[in-house]
Amino acid sequence: MTNEWVNFAEIRNRVSLEQVLLGFYKLENLKRQGQKLIGPCPVHGGDSPRAFHADLDKNVWHCFSGCRRGGNQLDLVSLKDKVSIREAALKLQAFCQGQGTPALAPAAKPEAESQNKEKEEKGEKKREEANRPLSIQLELKHDHPHLVQDRGLKAETAELFGVGYCSRGIMRGCIAIPIHDDQGRLVAYAGRRLKPSEVREFGKYKFPKGFRKELVLYNLHRAKKQMAESGLILVEGFFSTLKLHEAGLTNVVASMGCSLSEKQAELLKGAKDLTVLFDGDEAGNAGALDVRERLGSQMPVRLVRLPADTEPEDFSPQAMRWLVFGLKNLDLSELTLTRERRQP
Repeated sequence: MTNEWVNFAEIRNRVSLEQVLLGFYKLENLKRQGQKLIGPCPVHGGDSPRAFHADLDKNVWHCFSGCRRGGNQLDLVSLKDKVSIREAALKLQAFCQGQGTPALAPAAKPEAESQNKEKEEKGEKKREEANRPLSIQLELKHDHPHLVQDRGLKAETAELFGVGYCSRGIMRGCIAIPIHDDQGRLVAYAGRRLKPSEVREFGKYKFPKGFRKELVLYNLHRAKKQMAESGLILVEGFFSTLKLHEAGLTNVVASMGCSLSEKQAELLKGAKDLTVLFDGDEAGNAGALDVRERLGSQMPVRLVRLPADTEPEDFSPQAMRWLVFGLKNLDLSELTLTRERRQP
């Protein structure tokens, strides 16, 4: 078993994250919410009922509590069982075959195996480090009311970022948001759902199957030109990025969530400094602290703590500039904003 050739990609295709959680581990404490399973984290064994989020559509998970780890189904088995990725893959391969599933890719011939095994594992790692560039671009309406009226964006900003309403295809009925890798290659479109019923059932955003957002920082291909001289501003979402850009803070990138992956952390390391401007909720605050803990030894990391239930785009352009430049000019490591309580 130790020398067996492993096709990591095919194992991930054959054994979904849902099968790992409900079939391989037989967990009974996860609650289904649309395309997600939510509950206590099976990796560190916590009891918080909302610490662990598994996205069944994208086959990725994240813990927002004790271990604050995340990844795909192989990462889950590796961390939970304290084994290597290769051993995790072999476990799932055995599970897959034990369930009567057709056998996975056959082992390499003995004479070729010693030469191909290391090459295969390196090739798998390389494939995981990139999303495939797209060969098509969607035709989008940049002046849709959701953008210019509801969100107060300028049509010119939406056009610059390529954001707009999609009337056909897999993003039909959504605001489509193009995502580029750090080299500027278009690798995916995210869709912001508009119908309240769909938002309640499936969540605000949809991503194409197979896209790994943890390998990308949104808008880095534009902002990286300034990162060595001006540093970077890190936010959670797409529209926070657009609103800060309109406010003149063009060195902004988004993690597309309140957690930072290992690859995203690596992409940030060339910055002069980092200002973290996450949403003002429990998950955002926890995520911001995690960013500082992981990157604080490599660069100055400043935190802006927003009031509860607020996002960066809720503030005026002047306020956003004051928050970012004020932290730097006053050489503060953290700034907490609170709402003034109204007298009865």
